[in-house]
This record gives sequence, structure tokens and C-alpha cells, in this order.
Amino acid sequence: METNFNDIQQLWKSQKAVNFDISGLIQQMKATEKKQKTEWIIGIACVPITISILVYALPLKDSPLGIITLLIISFGMSWVIWLNSKSLLGQVENAERYNQRDYLQEQIQKLKLRGKIIQKHMITYGVILALAINLGYLAVLAPLSLQVRIGAHVGATLFIAVIMWFTLRKKSKKFETESRPMIRQLEKLLEELKN
Repeated sequence: METNFNDIQQLWKSQKAVNFDISGLIQQMKATEKKQKTEWIIGIACVPITISILVYALPLKDSPLGIITLLIISFGMSWVIWLNSKSLLGQVENAERYNQRDYLQEQIQKLKLRGKIIQKHMITYGVILALAINLGYLAVLAPLSLQVRIGAHVGATLFIAVIMWFTLRKKSKKFETESRPMIRQLEKLLEELKN
């Protein structure tokens, strides 16, 4: 990745652009790449841990609804990991052959995908998670009274909604303060490259 950032820096210097902090942009991209990789690794580790806890701590594996719950949660978590892998800032394997314009467009596209994940896909993930948990509750809470079951379903749904709201709010602010300026700078650099 270092080579690509250095090539972009050299390109920008050769364009003699003004009012642009290429070193700051490169540092931001490196920091973002590091955070993304950490999130991705944590996500990969959380899937088997979560499924193991659900299988062994709750009696979900003993009923068809429980198995469906486990499959939906597994699908949702795998989907989020896959989306995150698509948005990881990356490096080009063969620095001699890559096109700088294509590289910049790819990085812009990946950063924009991060925003789309926050604005659209995280909401979908929250709905999938709420559905899965409520299905699991149908199996686990079957012996309890109707009022307790309804309270548990409403409580779980509200809990997920509140957690997702706070998470989305925090991630949206972070995206707007960290990634959005980076996208604008990369687009400016790409525009200079096209000229």
C-alpha cells in the first residue's frame, strides 16, 4: 500500500496543486485502512463465538424455530462481514501495471460503500437481527404466559432498535467527519488527474 500512496503523492506534486494536503490524506487513508482491517477481523471472530453462545447457552438447537434463528443470525453476520470486505481500502498487487485513475476511483467507490452500509445496510441488518431474535423467543419463551412473551418480544425489538439507532448515529457522524472529507479530497485529486 505504501507504494500506491507514494505514487499518488508524486503524481499530485507533479500537478503543482494548491491548497491540498496530500500527506494528511495519505495518513487518513492509512488510518482508515487499519481501522477497517481491525473491524473485519473482529467481525470474523465474532460470528463463530456468537453462534457458539447461542447454540450452547440457549435451547435454540432443539426446535425448528431455533435452528432458523441461528441460520438467520449467521446469514446476517456473514453478510455484514462480506459488505465490510467489499469496502476495505486496498492495495494494487502490481504497482507497475495499475492505472492511478482506476485506483483512485476504486478507493472513492469503497469509501462511498462505507457510507451506504451505514445508511442502508445497517438498518436492514437491524431488521434481520430483530426478526431472528423474535423467532428465537417464540421457541424459548413458549412455556410462559402470553403477556410475558409479548413483553419480551416488544422489549427485544425496542432494545435492538435503540442500539441500532445509537450505533447508526455514531457511525454516521464518524463517516461525515472522517470519510466524507477524504472522498472529497480523492475526487479532487481524480479530477486533477483527468485534466
